[in-house]
Amino acid sequence: MNPVSEPKKFRKSEIIFLTVVISVLLLSLLAVFSAFQAINAPPPPTATPSSTPTATSTPTRTATVTTTSTSTSTPTRTVTITLTPSKTPLPSQTPTAFVFDQGDFVAVENFKQVIPGVINRFMIANDDSVWLASPYAIGRYQSKSKQFSQINLRDPVMAFTRDGRAWILPASGTPLTTWNGFVGESYDHTNSWIPPQGYGLPSPLAPEISIDFADELWLTTAYDVRRLQGNQWRIFLAQEMGFTLPYRKTLSTSFIVSHSLIQEATWVGTCDWSDGLKAGGDGLRIYQAGKWEQTDLPILFGCVSALANDPDGNLWVAINKQLWRYSENQDSWTQFKPPALNQVAFSNFTHGDIKDLMLAPDGSIWVMFELCGQAGCDTRQILYQIKNGSWTSVAESSYLQPPDFLFDQDSNLWAFTPGQISKLVNKVFKPMANIEWISANTDSDGNIWVLSGELNGNLILWRYLP
Repeated sequence: MNPVSEPKKFRKSEIIFLTVVISVLLLSLLAVFSAFQAINAPPPPTATPSSTPTATSTPTRTATVTTTSTSTSTPTRTVTITLTPSKTPLPSQTPTAFVFDQGDFVAVENFKQVIPGVINRFMIANDDSVWLASPYAIGRYQSKSKQFSQINLRDPVMAFTRDGRAWILPASGTPLTTWNGFVGESYDHTNSWIPPQGYGLPSPLAPEISIDFADELWLTTAYDVRRLQGNQWRIFLAQEMGFTLPYRKTLSTSFIVSHSLIQEATWVGTCDWSDGLKAGGDGLRIYQAGKWEQTDLPILFGCVSALANDPDGNLWVAINKQLWRYSENQDSWTQFKPPALNQVAFSNFTHGDIKDLMLAPDGSIWVMFELCGQAGCDTRQILYQIKNGSWTSVAESSYLQPPDFLFDQDSNLWAFTPGQISKLVNKVFKPMANIEWISANTDSDGNIWVLSGELNGNLILWRYLP
């Protein structure tokens, strides 16, 4: 074996191996270079039509329609913002109209409140003097002389009467005092006045003063009925009037009085109360020719909640949710049933107690019924007018406390709610004035007077002439 020829063979093999490796390496580099060129090369001409922005940009602009919706919403927001300030001034202007819109009411007096406290009573007397009362003071303003007189009290005023007197009854029940704007007068045991007293609880109703056909004054107290003749009081206890009382310490009995407008006759009705709720009564009695008698009212027992006499000689009696009329001329009783309620407007409601009977100057009777539903009988009322024997549904309210009502000399009905005075026109209460009124009253001629003003400040007296 030739030792020199073997290394040559090895060299030849190594050369071949290296050649192959280098070739593979070169080919790999060439492939990488080609790939790099392919990546960085511009797209081939055929790719241009497929990626034309025409097709691509259309959806892009469609998506940009969001700006359109933004611009669309911009006007919407602009309108909303525009409406907000346009509404804002209205409330600021509204109070001005409400406070100073006096309508047909004319300011006739402007004077300083002298008596202290909140005014809770107001009256125009027959001599046109203006009477005011707060819980512990009385004031009398004479518009002709511009004079104001006042008196401070320890007890609140019980009532005003149009002859120009204030009546004060202390908690002790005696003496009963009057003040005519200049001097006072007291009634005590020397005038047959003694403190009202009885077995059960006192009447829940406030004392009421009324004037009979003979111009004599009657007064209901917590336990009896009294009549002033001259300077002496005549006290009528329940037993003398013919009433049977429940005689339970937890019950009370109230009395209401009404007088005939065509003869000397007075009616008194009773109502028993338990925890502020009506609990029956002993019906109606009449005082005539110096004696008390039981009437022929078909309902002998029950709570008499209202009485009223009209100029034609009729007595109207509200008792046990029923309305009866007694004709003094014919000596007969007639029941008046209210018309059926409109079940669309008053679904599931029925007539309840009669809350009030009001007499208009034209002789018509106005009746306010409670409306009873699932929530009870204290949330709604309905008002009727009875004229020439016919019922007319006038108005309905949803006040917990009905408005204050007044009639003018033309028998128009006016309603007084906080800050507003309305007149009944075609069965609808039409706002006639926006006055922050304190109190309202009518004079003997049927003119309406309204008092407004600030506490312990300037007072304005308004008048409406029909």
